[in-house]
Amino acid sequence: MDNTNKRQAVITGDIANSQQLSDTDLAHVLLVLTNELEAQSAIYNGQYDVFRGDAFQVVIPELQSVMLVAICIRLALKACTPATDVRISVGIGEVSFTNGKVKTGNGDAFVRSGRALDSLKSQYLAFTSDNEAFNKHASLLTAFVDSHITSLTQTQSETLLAYIKAEDKGHESIAKMLGKTRSNITRILNASQYHLISDYLRYMATEVKTEH
Repeated sequence: MDNTNKRQAVITGDIANSQQLSDTDLAHVLLVLTNELEAQSAIYNGQYDVFRGDAFQVVIPELQSVMLVAICIRLALKACTPATDVRISVGIGEVSFTNGKVKTGNGDAFVRSGRALDSLKSQYLAFTSDNEAFNKHASLLTAFVDSHITSLTQTQSETLLAYIKAEDKGHESIAKMLGKTRSNITRILNASQYHLISDYLRYMATEVKTEH
């Protein structure tokens, strides 16, 4: 199956400071990463490749879900032990790749995603699309969200990830899932500014779906 000239989203990422991890820790982090990539790809009809030991790419055809996928990947690594951050760049545009071979892909979305990742310095999350007017708004909002996610603790990352993924977002339900008390979950979620993350994801889902 050929995915030529379809407008899709490409996530390009790599594990930050992977060379500082022991072989055992890196193997565990890669397992967490691969499991998350597998899960997200299954939900959103995506395809992914992991290569060079610490880098990956994901193609997500459902544009409105791409920032949710990107943030879930990042939170999953920040929530694992050892807590590890990941640099992620999202690009939207036309893509071309042979089914199952994401790393051979090319097209505007691949180029945008790769270039934005290369230009990341102190940031860990970037967004760019083929709509330059929208990029101005999205880039600024994404920079704020990126800064906030960077500051999250391992426990906050784990709890926020569970909340984002949960069908039942009631705090009691999240508490049972994580083996914590309801009051503890509410405190952690409030400290992690979960409403702001939810609002950002809702805004991006709406705008990305309609911006072209």
